[in-house]
Amino acid sequence: MAGYRLPHEGTNTIAFGLISFDSMAAYETCRARLKSDRDGAENFRFAQEQRLNLAKERTFLHRVE
Repeated sequence: MAGYRLPHEGTNTIAFGLISFDSMAAYETCRARLKSDRDGAENFRFAQEQRLNLAKERTFLHRVE
């Protein structure tokens, strides 16, 4: 399941974004496409200007059936 999750209790400065790709290659292709997309670049610029993302951590997980 993909989506964003916010804490129910405690800190409200951390959110979790869950996304799923078939492979790391598909993930990298998506990232490259977003960087070259006009709307994607505008969203990134806006987030930078507004300081919406002060820190980012990525963790790559394997789905367990």
